[in-house]
Amino acid sequence: MRPELVVAAILTAVSISACAPAGKPKDDPALQEYLHHPGFTWRCEAKGHFDFCFDPKLKHDPNLVAVRKGAEQARAHVLRLAGAAGYKPVIHVLLLESRARMKELIGYDGEGRSRPRQHVVFFVLTPVRPDLTHELCHEILSNLWGTAEPWIEEGLAVYAAEGGFHRDVEALLKSGNLLPLDKLVNPDWNPSQYSPDVTYAELAAFVEYLRNIFGMESIRKVWQYGSHSIPEIFGRPLSDLEAEWRAWLQF
Repeated sequence: MRPELVVAAILTAVSISACAPAGKPKDDPALQEYLHHPGFTWRCEAKGHFDFCFDPKLKHDPNLVAVRKGAEQARAHVLRLAGAAGYKPVIHVLLLESRARMKELIGYDGEGRSRPRQHVVFFVLTPVRPDLTHELCHEILSNLWGTAEPWIEEGLAVYAAEGGFHRDVEALLKSGNLLPLDKLVNPDWNPSQYSPDVTYAELAAFVEYLRNIFGMESIRKVWQYGSHSIPEIFGRPLSDLEAEWRAWLQF
């Protein structure tokens, strides 16, 4: 092996081994495909409940600093929202400089992705949203409560990360752009079918309503039993619940 390749291999091994104290990612088969993906160099650092891995050149990126600084607070927020006393797994966060690099690494064109079974979060550094709350909602609740229908996973994650959407969705209602809930609240909801500017806000506002009126326990039940369980959980069909929600939006 050429001398420069030997040096590169040593530096890569040292960078990856920096993660070892918290989650031992270098020994975790689930992470090998990411940490050793061609064209990527990682520096991994353990901090609290997280292992953060990133290109060494990004170490002083202000968005990376913000994400790392706020990670524990975001984790605590999700746990409070879920009413959970704790969460044991170390979460591996792979921070990327662009959506193009995200797509190159995992084949997904977006700014955030969670793979709860692997306890891995992929996140593109951006000043628009330097916060892990959305992805941590997927990671933590999928492991605490199980797999859910996509509509409630996304609705709760958006609500957790960005807060109330009452007034935003009220404006959609008044403009006639609000979608019928049965187009979204079903096991086969496809996020690409309608504008995300409408669907994600609408689902977040519906989850906000359910939490405010019926409590978080009702959301957990819908998460675990699916949209077909709505009449049993709330004592009324989705159509009646939607009429009440739309009236609530106007107050």
